[in-house]
Amino acid sequence: MKTGGKGKISYALQAINIIPLLFFGIIIMLLGTHWFTQCMYNEVETELSHVACNLSMMFDTIYPGDYELIGESSYQLYKGEYNLTNNYTLIDRVKEDTGLDITLFYQDTRVLTTLTGNNGVRIVGSGAPSVVTEDVLNTGEAHFYTKSIIYNSSYFSFYMPLMNSDGGVIGMLFVGKPTAEVDAAVQKAIYPLIVADIVLVILVSLFTFMYTKRFVSSLLQIHGFLQEVSAGNLSANLDSSVLGRSDELGEIAHSALNMQRSLHTLVEQDALTSLANRRSGDRKLREIVRDSAATGKDFCIAIGDIDFFKKVNDTYGHECGDLVLKNVAYRLRSHMHGSGIASRWGGEEFLLIFEDKNVEESMKILEEIMDDIRTLENEYDGHRIKVTMTFGLTRGNTEDVTALLRSADEKLYEGKTTGRNRIIL
Repeated sequence: MKTGGKGKISYALQAINIIPLLFFGIIIMLLGTHWFTQCMYNEVETELSHVACNLSMMFDTIYPGDYELIGESSYQLYKGEYNLTNNYTLIDRVKEDTGLDITLFYQDTRVLTTLTGNNGVRIVGSGAPSVVTEDVLNTGEAHFYTKSIIYNSSYFSFYMPLMNSDGGVIGMLFVGKPTAEVDAAVQKAIYPLIVADIVLVILVSLFTFMYTKRFVSSLLQIHGFLQEVSAGNLSANLDSSVLGRSDELGEIAHSALNMQRSLHTLVEQDALTSLANRRSGDRKLREIVRDSAATGKDFCIAIGDIDFFKKVNDTYGHECGDLVLKNVAYRLRSHMHGSGIASRWGGEEFLLIFEDKNVEESMKILEEIMDDIRTLENEYDGHRIKVTMTFGLTRGNTEDVTALLRSADEKLYEGKTTGRNRIIL
């Protein structure tokens, strides 16, 4: 009996302790659930706003100039000299990297979008919700919406005004994430807390404290990483502990890292030819010069120029000139594969860096390039346009990068003034 009594008292004391703790745990759970959800919403807002800002920067970098609607009966949206109509390359790449939907509006009309209707067709030409027009277009201020309905689907949406150089608002940029994904992510993170709270309140409290601390730390690290990337630091690092998370923050961290890599590619790569751009070529050249000084390895550089390229542009137009540049770049990249790199140096000029190659080896590759380009037929508008190139080749015999480039450039100039279609060593 005594034993039984002690047992009942023990159970009673446990109940007296557990019930308040359970009640307190439920309150903490409810408050924690609300806080967690709000943090997730704030994090989604941060993610969407950073992607929108970075995407706007990418549009300005890749397509410099103002937005303009051109046409009489069939309108085309231009940014500077670039026709953006039906050009989904950039927004599709960002969606692939981040999983977010993108729309570019001209005024309140969708011009480019990753959103599709029930038939799978992009919903271009449709209008923005009236409340968005009021909040964003008419005020010129960005807005975040937690429950926007777009074609019967609910989205977390961030709308940012697009402005031309005169400060006028000409459209909007939309970045959105389905509400169902965010709600599912919230629920998935909360359910383990509820189960743990019922099993052992004290451990739940401790677990919640530790998890919250880790969560906030990861959130701040992602936020800081995105701030660095948006400020232009494309070499910023994200802590491996955040990338190693198996929850939604880990997925967001990987999305942020993928976005950084895409931005790095866009910054380092020439948009027209897909070759390394001048910045990347200059950086690679300096790396090779330092390596050569340390190891004694041979290298050579050549600067090449398409002969009479201005005449191609003047005769056939800039679209034909762009085609020629792309075709020439493809040949350069093919021949330089495994031998070094080719970069677009500016206009119709290209820099070739021959790694671990002496003059004779570099000259042989250049001659093969020359022969290939001479036989290249650029087909445009019923015309077959042929071009030639002139190269200035110089041996990497100094650590002075400026002197190397000047030497190659002077030899190129000599080749241009003595007949073109040749290699000057």
